[in-house]
Amino acid sequence: METRDRIIEEGKNLIEQFGFRKFTMHELADNLRISKKTIYLHFKDKDHLISAICDSYIANDLDEMNRLINEKEDYVEKLRAVFFLYHIKSLRKKHLNQLKKYFPHDWEKFRAFSENRREYVRKIYREGVEKGVFIAECPDIPNVPTKIGKEHTDELLVFILTSVINQAFETEMSDYAFDVNTMLIYSYEMLIQLFLVKE
Repeated sequence: METRDRIIEEGKNLIEQFGFRKFTMHELADNLRISKKTIYLHFKDKDHLISAICDSYIANDLDEMNRLINEKEDYVEKLRAVFFLYHIKSLRKKHLNQLKKYFPHDWEKFRAFSENRREYVRKIYREGVEKGVFIAECPDIPNVPTKIGKEHTDELLVFILTSVINQAFETEMSDYAFDVNTMLIYSYEMLIQLFLVKE
C-alpha cells in the first residue's frame, strides 16, 4: 500500500476511536512508525487529511455500490444496493455530527453523495419498469390535490428514498434502538413493495 493510502487508512482508524477533532498527527505518525514530516509531504495539514479521508469513504462506498449494481440481475436487488451505506457506516453518528459542525465543506460531500444516488434510482427504476418489475404509474388515489402521472412515478420513489437517506444522516440515531443501516434496510423493504408489479 502506498504511504498516502496508509496514512488515510490509519486516519480512519483514529477517527473511529477519537472522532475527527481529537486525534492528532503525532498519534498518526506514531501508529504508522513514520515521521510527521512524511505525513506533511502528502497532506498540507490535518484539514487536508480529513478531506482526503472523506473522499476515500465516499469513493469506497461508490465502488461497492456500483459493483453490486453491476453484479445483480434482479432489479429489486440493484435498487437495494443504492440504499445501503457500506464504508460510511463505520463512522459513528457523533463523529458525523463533529464533521457537520467543524468541517462543513467535507460534510457537504457526504450530503452530495446521498443526493447523487438519485440518478442511480431513476435509471434502475426505469429499466425495471421496462422489464415489468416496477409499476409504470402510481395507482389512482381519490381526493389528492395533484395526481402523480406516469412520467413522475419514479420521482415519487426517488423523493421517498432519498428523504430516508437524508434523514439517516441528519438524525441522532442514538435516540433509536437500531442503527442507520437497519433503518435503511427496513425502510427500503417496506417501501419497495408499493412500487412492485403484483403478480
